[in-house]
Amino acid sequence: MGNVIRSIGILRLGALGDICLTVPLVRLLQKHLPQTEIYWIISRPLYSLVEGLSNVKFIVIDKPKTIADYWGCYLQFKSYYFDALLVPQATLRSNILCALTRAKVKYGYGKLHSRDLQRWFVNKTVTAKPEHLVESFLRFAEPFGIFDKEIDWRLPVEESDREWAKSQLASFPGKWVAICPGASKVERNWLSERYAAVVNQLKKQWDFNVVLIGGTSSLEKKMAQEISDQLDAPSLNLVGKSSLKRLTALLNEVDVLLSPDTGPLHIAQAMGTPVVGLYAVAPPEKTGPYFSQRWVVNKYPLAVKTILKKDPAKVSWHERVHSSNAMKLIEVSEVVSKLDELFSELFSKSG
Repeated sequence: MGNVIRSIGILRLGALGDICLTVPLVRLLQKHLPQTEIYWIISRPLYSLVEGLSNVKFIVIDKPKTIADYWGCYLQFKSYYFDALLVPQATLRSNILCALTRAKVKYGYGKLHSRDLQRWFVNKTVTAKPEHLVESFLRFAEPFGIFDKEIDWRLPVEESDREWAKSQLASFPGKWVAICPGASKVERNWLSERYAAVVNQLKKQWDFNVVLIGGTSSLEKKMAQEISDQLDAPSLNLVGKSSLKRLTALLNEVDVLLSPDTGPLHIAQAMGTPVVGLYAVAPPEKTGPYFSQRWVVNKYPLAVKTILKKDPAKVSWHERVHSSNAMKLIEVSEVVSKLDELFSELFSKSG
């Protein structure tokens, strides 16, 4: 590209975890191109997570579903023209929105990550490798001569949200473990009784409190109640009771998060909170907690072998184990072992 880059648009609508993983790309562009205006096309429900991100101009849209919706997006985009549009999201919806956006150059994924005919809608591609999603997102800075891989994840949090989080945890003094039992996809959920068993076993060795977190779905609330009912000690149930900003502040305050592959896991990493991740449906090397890979319970290879009847070493980077039996491969003892090891590093055993 030319030396003068006045504006860059980023088209990444969702989901929650992916929005979180896009922030380091934004920060990297800002660091190396301080005079360039950065725009982010984002879906309305997830905008609240990154609202207040410094020096970013957001174009907030409702996810289009009908021709009329897409026409509305076209009208909304008409007043913008970017020197470059980055599209680190290969879905049919984002590809159509890419076509409706005016830009001198449009960057999408290369062959490995491109889907839903994305390469028909862009005129330049970036070459991502079999790597973590956050690293593949950072590849979109390379066309501008930026090969720095610094992960600057700072999420904007208001002081009022921090105070709310602190007030919630003030009910029980001491260390806190957050549990996010419900994933955005049901196949990634572990079993309620196993979460409870893990906590009950570890409470005999470590002195910590439990806060349950999650969204507003009936399944998430049901799982949280099931876990709470089976715990030997009281817990704090905040499932469905916090905004994304408050959830971010809460995950900054707790000591550890126990979670399957879902959005709050990445928020915790962004806030510097260690995570014990539970993985069997997707490879954690791609979607796992970036700074907490050593704490992951990884049954993905076993799930590929026993459920898909395939060789884990030969499957596609995009292979998923779409089975309700995958997460059942994760045993209570394995999670207890990972948490016990992590606790040993974080704080001393209670006397």
